[in-house]
Amino acid sequence: MMGMKPGPDSIGIIAVSHNCIGVAARACGLVSLEPTKVAEILKDRPSWYRDCRCVDILHVFPTGNGGTIELIYMQTYAPTTLAAPRDFWTLRYTCGLDDGSLVICERSLTQSTGGPSGPNTPGFIRAEVLPSGYLIRPCEGGGSMIHIVDHVDLDAWSVPEVLRPLYESPKIVAQKMTIAALRHIRQIAHESSGEIPYGAGRQPAVLRTFSQRLSRSVTLEWPCGFQAIICICLQCL
Repeated sequence: MMGMKPGPDSIGIIAVSHNCIGVAARACGLVSLEPTKVAEILKDRPSWYRDCRCVDILHVFPTGNGGTIELIYMQTYAPTTLAAPRDFWTLRYTCGLDDGSLVICERSLTQSTGGPSGPNTPGFIRAEVLPSGYLIRPCEGGGSMIHIVDHVDLDAWSVPEVLRPLYESPKIVAQKMTIAALRHIRQIAHESSGEIPYGAGRQPAVLRTFSQRLSRSVTLEWPCGFQAIICICLQCL
């Protein structure tokens, strides 16, 4: 894009959904990484999505245009111990365009989409990824413009009313998924360029992993009463 340069403050547009099925958020931003590296980071969801418990790529199918279709099973942590965690069965399609852009599309497998929804896992509630994905466009002079759309249905009606703001707020989806992905990519871009200094012997990847584990352990150990207070406060916003 003319007049724009990848930099530390390059998240340009963030929007959240209103009056739609499920909750959705979208964003775009510039980063100083090539599209293939950006796609690799985005596909490694546990590295930037802290609620992600595990991701299993069960099958990979090549397509005629050089792309791939992946069958994925994902589990996420619940935001509170008062509700069950969610899991997802999805198909993820990745392909390259003639201009060097990369497209990653993801959608849940459900009976309504004409595919099997996968076996149920005890203790988990099946949630749905509605049409979501990424468009990663190369920029002149290096770097990439990233467009992100996250759209999920977390089955909010299955949790007590006081907890529903945690499942119905597009702002929470934007913070946990959309913005988190962009921030993680920017962090790696800054580390790769040497913009962030580290002391001798400190490895950025190790520090990130430790930070993620610490954050998850704190979340899992929150008292139920404290979580309920947070939910009530969210309802008042």
